[in-house]
Amino acid sequence: MKALKKILYMPFEAYLYGSAYLVHTWLYIQIIFSSTAIFAMISCVSFSFLEIEHALYIVYASSFLGFIFGIFWAEKERKTHGIINFHGYLLSTPEIEGWKDKNGKPVDKP
Repeated sequence: MKALKKILYMPFEAYLYGSAYLVHTWLYIQIIFSSTAIFAMISCVSFSFLEIEHALYIVYASSFLGFIFGIFWAEKERKTHGIINFHGYLLSTPEIEGWKDKNGKPVDKP
């Protein structure tokens, strides 16, 4: 009977694990693409000063640098805090949840 239960639960577990890995992957990619977009937006200033062809090369190069920087940034955050904890920290509201130090102990103000 336990073997039958295990066989019946297996597709549900696979679905849950698959969706969790998908969310984790999308959050990782979001960190990479956010730095790529920031570098690309900053380099768009070059359209005001250079010809379109040269400005496009600058945008492409800076986007590539932003992509590489994003990979390093995402790996650093994954190794130090974790991707889910990093995004949770970005979405947190310390005024509601209370201020905490590095060890998680509540403090009055930072």
